[in-house]
Amino acid sequence: MRAGIKYCGGCRASFDRKAEAESVMQAAPDVSFSDAADGAHYDILISVCGCSSRCADISPYSADKIIYIYEAGAAGEAAEAITATMEDRDERQ
Repeated sequence: MRAGIKYCGGCRASFDRKAEAESVMQAAPDVSFSDAADGAHYDILISVCGCSSRCADISPYSADKIIYIYEAGAAGEAAEAITATMEDRDERQ
């Protein structure tokens, strides 16, 4: 399973976007994570934003599922959503 990660511009410097993304990656070791590339399609796109405005532009990407992380501690919920997506995909195969 491929997951792209898109970060916002980081205007709220107190929120450690990279740490949240790394927590998700550690919780889902069977997923291939990379920075999102323009025009690419992902099984999951993770938009890591510093606040609830979720301003990161994800329009250059396509994904089967989009997961937003915009507050500290949300990495656990994101990892659960990834796991559920993987289980759903396995059941369909």
